[in-house]
Amino acid sequence: MKTTLAISIIVLTALLFGCSENQTTRTITIEDGKIGMIEYGSLMSKNSMEKRLKRSYEDSVYRVHLQGYKRDWNWHTSMNSPSGAWFYLRGTDTVPVNYIRALNITASENDKINALLFLITPEELAEIDRREFGYTKVDVTDKIAGLEIEGGPVYAYQAKQEYTYDGKKETNSVLSQCYIDRVAIACDSIGKEFRDEFEASTKPYNKETVASHLIWKDKK
Repeated sequence: MKTTLAISIIVLTALLFGCSENQTTRTITIEDGKIGMIEYGSLMSKNSMEKRLKRSYEDSVYRVHLQGYKRDWNWHTSMNSPSGAWFYLRGTDTVPVNYIRALNITASENDKINALLFLITPEELAEIDRREFGYTKVDVTDKIAGLEIEGGPVYAYQAKQEYTYDGKKETNSVLSQCYIDRVAIACDSIGKEFRDEFEASTKPYNKETVASHLIWKDKK
């Protein structure tokens, strides 16, 4: 009887401690004068972030999960120009490029993606706002799984509706192989486990829409 009681206590204790551990929420305090920025694509690389900020990045970088979003290659923008046109080779065919695509996040209640959290200044955020063409800034402070953020907001960039490719019609919207490579390099700089999770939490792209080399032709 005593043995049975002792085993029951051990099992119950293990269950209680296990539940407590799973429910633990870490806290990240963002100091005054700083803002959180979620990066989920090519700018996950510290080197790329430093080039973007035009300075050495000395703050902490946090691996996080953004809850309630999925990642897709569906930001796109027109490449049409009055002075010329872009093309890429598909086999032996020269195909016009009407749109170019990049990564994006879209709301999806039951999904989450891995990403990195950087800390930047409000002035740097304002500059990024000016350069993030076709994207809009969204507050994701309460969307970071397992983390409680204190002291400042956290933002991510999401494609505006008019810059979101729905894939329903053929528009010659392509992905640049160079861009795909930059994303892969960013993931690999963090580690294999991160890269594997990135692949698992990102909608696959159609390889037939990847342009290995873009060709510009002037209009005569």
